[in-house]
Amino acid sequence: MSEEKDQKGFLKKFGKLAPIIAGAWIVLNIVLPIALLRIPAVQKFLVAIGDKLPFDIPGIG
Repeated sequence: MSEEKDQKGFLKKFGKLAPIIAGAWIVLNIVLPIALLRIPAVQKFLVAIGDKLPFDIPGIG
């Protein structure tokens, strides 16, 4: 019985913020990088940075 009350208290405390936090995490870590990679200026910047590296990264260039 005590465990059920603890779980309900935890859900009440973070239940309203959990979807917002999860959505923000998805946007920042998945959607935003994919969206940035579709912009030609960002692609050119990444290619220029890759050419300036003093070492070879397999799969790049």
